[in-house]
Order: sequence, then structure tokens, then C-alpha cells
Amino acid sequence: MKSLVLFSNDLRLNDNDAINSSIKGYDSTTFLFVFDKNLYLKTHGSANLWWLKKSLDHLKENLKGKKITLHIIQGDYIKKTLEIIEKYKFDSVFINQNKHPEFIKKEEILKLSLKRININLFAYNKATLVDPALILNKTGDPYKVYSPFYKNCKLLYSQKEVLKFPSINIRNFIIEEKEIDTSKVFSINNNKWSEKFDKYWSPGEDNAHISLEKFFKSSLSNYKEVRDIPSVSGTSKLSPHLRFGEITTNQIINHFKFHDNHALSKHEEHFIKELYWREFSYYILFHFPYVIDKPFNKKYENFEWEVNYKDNLEKWKKGNTGIRIVDAAMNELLETGWMHNRTRMITASFLTKNLLIPWQEGEKWFRDNLLDADIANNVMGWQWVSGCGTDAAPYFRIFNPLLQEKKFDPDNIYTKKWLNNFDLYTDDHETDLLTNNDLIKPIINLSNSRNIALERFSKIK
Repeated sequence: MKSLVLFSNDLRLNDNDAINSSIKGYDSTTFLFVFDKNLYLKTHGSANLWWLKKSLDHLKENLKGKKITLHIIQGDYIKKTLEIIEKYKFDSVFINQNKHPEFIKKEEILKLSLKRININLFAYNKATLVDPALILNKTGDPYKVYSPFYKNCKLLYSQKEVLKFPSINIRNFIIEEKEIDTSKVFSINNNKWSEKFDKYWSPGEDNAHISLEKFFKSSLSNYKEVRDIPSVSGTSKLSPHLRFGEITTNQIINHFKFHDNHALSKHEEHFIKELYWREFSYYILFHFPYVIDKPFNKKYENFEWEVNYKDNLEKWKKGNTGIRIVDAAMNELLETGWMHNRTRMITASFLTKNLLIPWQEGEKWFRDNLLDADIANNVMGWQWVSGCGTDAAPYFRIFNPLLQEKKFDPDNIYTKKWLNNFDLYTDDHETDLLTNNDLIKPIINLSNSRNIALERFSKIK
């Protein structure tokens, strides 16, 4: 009896149901990752692919230390997997579900294909804490607002065991297939951009847990306040590790005694709410799959966006808007593959509410450049800021980047770090620009553009 473990975005050894289940009642096990180029270009941005390469290398080394081979091969996800299953006569296949819509389709096809040849597919969910299909409101419909969703999840939550990698020796069945060089497959052709990431990030399961412990020791005790200060390392930075399944939300939440009656500190509660915002993002994507490229609130499909916005979009992408905190944030993204959550909201609001550029353009840019780019979180974040998502807040919520900077970066520590030409930016747009023409000019008037946005939003019925 032989079992096959098929990896995708579960690049870890611990808390891995597929691994632990694959050895029960089987004589030998094979560990496999199939790189389907077309599939991964659909589901991963350029920065994602850098992390994926590093994470796979880390997983391969960890398994090698346990005298187990991770086979990394190239081919069509379905065809190649079926070919290997039939060629080597595997009896069962084990996977951890991948909640990306494209992978959901592939896994369903794989399940049906295996059923036709009498092979079992065992699928486990550790991508989310809750199964989106099982959480419904009192009328049997999906929740559409975060707060009641979170309250219901907290009421239902029961702490689950965190699985350890099996302590017994696993008999590893080696398959004779052509392995791929991950450095070639996952590199970005003729682009040195991603080489900078090594200075800032260490992908892999072991490093995910180092980051978690560091966060618990240094930042959790005042998380609710410091998480909004972009110059301070006050967030967990676990998002890319979560995106690739190097660590699970189950592992993170097990650090808390979390249940309906437990009194968490305001900082602990706020952090857990962030985890459940991720849950809610996948929940909405599951029940309303159209949100991947269309507004959750369908009436905003009729919003009047600008038409000729190519030049302003490029200036926004490259950090050349003339708005200090916006340009600093976009520089941080291009340099590190990451952006602080507060400045993600500021830059997104500026793009959609001041430049009046469709949120899909910003979502696409973030998806390609963020190491932690996660389809559900990314889409939900952009729709929330642009005012067309699940949030019930009024449409006139528009971030003023100048006021945001004064509130969250009052000493300009963040903007000075990410702007080489900080001194050329103005403090007072109207007064300074009248007296000094050498200063960097904003590409748009914030007040006028805000009024135009409000006028257009008010027309949506």
C-alpha cells in the first residue's frame, strides 16, 4: 500500500494533516510538488514566485534532514499527478486544501478523476480555521458583515490539536521522475528586482515560527496601538508565511486560550480579529466568487471611474505622485515586497478616491508585487477602501494622506526612510508651492479630487 502527499500552499511539516494521515496503514509514502506553470502564473504574482521558490527549497531541506525526498516536477497539475499515480500504482492521495478559486477547481477535477479509477483522495482544511460552507446566519444565508461573522465564529470555536510531524520513521517511496531546478522555474527573467528581498525576508517554516515568537515577545503587548505606526515594527509580518502555509492560523491561535468566555486583552483580541478578517475574506470569496474582479456591492459596478488614467497609474506605481506618504509607501513596496497595513489603506484610498482609478488596477499591482499577496485578502482590502465591499461604512470615508501622515508618522521617520528626496516634498501644498517652484508638486489637488469622488459616489443608487 502506497500513499502520495501532494503539496501546494501547505509548505510545512508540522500541523499538516495530509502528512500525518498518509502514513496510517500505508507501507510507504511519496512527497510531491507539481509545478504547473500556467496554474501558478494565474495564482501567484512575481513576488509570490520568489517566496515560493525559497519556501520549497526550505521544505526540501527539512525533509532531507528526515531522509525523505521532496519530488519537485513540472507539468499539468491534473495530468501529471494522474500519470504518476497510475505509473507507480499509488493507492491513495492526500492533500491539504488550497482555497484559491483556481485550485478549488483543480482539486475537484482531481477528486472526480481519481474516483473513476478507484483511488481515494483525502483532503483536509488547515488553510482556514472554519469551513466557509458551514458558517451561516440564522436564516441560513452567508454572513455579509464582518462583526457578526466574527462573533459567531468565536462562539463556535474550539481549540484544535496542533499536529507534530510523525515521530516514527517514514518509509519514503522514491519515484524516478525528472526534477526541476527551482531557481530557473521561479526566477523572474532579466529582473534583479527580487534579489533585494533576501535582505528583508527569510522564507520557510522554521523562520515562520521564529517570527511568531518574536512578535509575541516584542509587540503583542501593545499591538492595538503600535500596529498603526508604519515606522515601528509593531505587526507580526506573518502574512507571507501564512500565505504559503508555512504556519497555520491553528498554530497561531493555539498560543491563546481563545473561546467565547475567555477575556482576552484588547491587544490579543485585536490580533485575533485580524486573523478572522483573513477568514472572512476567504469566506466571502467562497460564497460570492464574483468579488475576485467585481464589486461585492453590485451597484458600484456603475461607478464613474476616470478613463484616461494611464499616466497617473504609472506615477502611483513608481512612487511619483508628489504625496509624501504615498510615495514612501510605494517605494517600500518596490524595495521590500511588503507594505505596512496603514499605508496600504492610504495608497489604496489615494488611487481610488483621489485619482479615481478602478480598484482592480491597484489590486493587480499589489498582487504582483506583494510577497504576501493573497487573493482573498487583497481583493477584500481593496474593495473595503474603495467603498464597494462588505463594509457598511458610508461612501464618504476618504483617507486624507496629509492628515494620515501627521497622525501616524508625525516625526516623518517612515517617510524619511523611504524617500531619498524627502526635502523636496512640501509640507503645505498651497503655501510652499507658491513660494518655491523647485518643490515636488502633487499630481492632483486632494481637496478638489475628494469633492469629485463624493459627487460621483452620491449618484450611485
